[in-house]
Amino acid sequence: MNKKGLLGGVGIVIVAAALIAPKFVGPQVEDTLKQHVQVINELPAYKASVVSFNSGWFSSTATISLGADFSSLYPDASAPDDLSFEVVVNVQHGPVLAQFSPGLGMASFEAFAKDDGLREYLDWEENTPFYHLTGSAGFSGGISYNDSIAPFSSKSDEEQTELTSLGYEGEGEISSDEFSYEGELEGAEVLLSGQAISIGKLELETEAKGDMLEIMKGELYEGDMSMKLNEIIVRQPDDVDLFELKDLGVEFVNYFSDDKERMNIDMDYSVASLKAEDFDLEDLKLKMAFNNIDSEFLFAYNQMMKKVYDQNPDEIEVATQKLVKENLPQLLQAEPEFVISEFSGEMEPGKFKGDLSAKLVGISQVPDSIENIDFWLSSLIVDSSIAIDKPLLKWVAEQQMLSTMRMQMPGADEAELQEMAEQQAPTMINMYIQQGLLQEEDDVYRSEFQMEDGWGILNGHRMPLTKML
Repeated sequence: MNKKGLLGGVGIVIVAAALIAPKFVGPQVEDTLKQHVQVINELPAYKASVVSFNSGWFSSTATISLGADFSSLYPDASAPDDLSFEVVVNVQHGPVLAQFSPGLGMASFEAFAKDDGLREYLDWEENTPFYHLTGSAGFSGGISYNDSIAPFSSKSDEEQTELTSLGYEGEGEISSDEFSYEGELEGAEVLLSGQAISIGKLELETEAKGDMLEIMKGELYEGDMSMKLNEIIVRQPDDVDLFELKDLGVEFVNYFSDDKERMNIDMDYSVASLKAEDFDLEDLKLKMAFNNIDSEFLFAYNQMMKKVYDQNPDEIEVATQKLVKENLPQLLQAEPEFVISEFSGEMEPGKFKGDLSAKLVGISQVPDSIENIDFWLSSLIVDSSIAIDKPLLKWVAEQQMLSTMRMQMPGADEAELQEMAEQQAPTMINMYIQQGLLQEEDDVYRSEFQMEDGWGILNGHRMPLTKML
């Protein structure tokens, strides 16, 4: 065969593939939609259904009804019990993509929420979808997409509550074994009973390892989720600031042990500044972790919550206690641990910093009565400390004294109460030092506590806890 014939044959095959492949994409789109609808219906309070699906040679169109029943989750809320709307999904079949996300791939797509129902509660620009998503699926099955929520405002009601959002944009990627997403809310304004709440820029970021559908079903996964909020300011009608929060950061990281039998969860919180009446806190940090949590228990807990989410709190508590009791031996044998690696901050009078670790160890058998105090004390290892600048502890003691005296002497002169509190605060601190609860150093007061084998050590003084309790 000559080169011209070979190239012509290859050209025909490529053209044929480009024409035939789109027809195979249609059934895949329908199957994928059905899988996602099934998973959504398994989520607490949510429901979904395929209203219509039409597939042609080069494209498919589907309408999906999405709804949420909030009455079971929030029985006291004033929001509508059953909020539902329809989403239209348009798909162009590959491999040549000219719409939505041009290029080469299995498919490109867009999805948008229809206005029906939503405009009863929200206002946004006409001829603009409230929610809009565009993206594409590659030949390997990976998906990349961008989504957005239009700027909107809520309609005023009898409670004089209003909400205005400046709009939201995000982007994500999904593959068979991981997904990631980043989103940004430009800001929002809330009017609530005459008070104005201003919410600054909000940034979200998440990464997870695992199949997204399986994770939605309750499977455990490793992941990292973070949130950054620029500010929140609460003002009175006369523009006086009641509350101000700057640079809130939240991060959750969950990961398995090497053998996958236990899971660890790290939680970090930070605030650059927090101001309210007579209160000014800066550089607040709280770093916590739950380590060695039995994976089978966490999975069983996820499945249980999917079944009991719509029950009242007492019934949920009973179900949770039953699950814990059934899984207690394996939970304790994993040697669970709670850690506060850092709790620190600064106020005008001074700084404070503390840490804590508590771990259950060496448990091979659970006693018949889990109320056995000796069992828990002998199995628990604790190590904790806190240091606080002297002026700050004095201020805290004064606030405690003021609070007590205001209740005991209602209507008393505030200046006199303040003077009494300032006089009595040092006496209270000295009493704590004499009792061994505090240690005095150059510029700080410090307290340390350790516990092991049923014995406690408070600032160097050993005590038998099993005999004291």
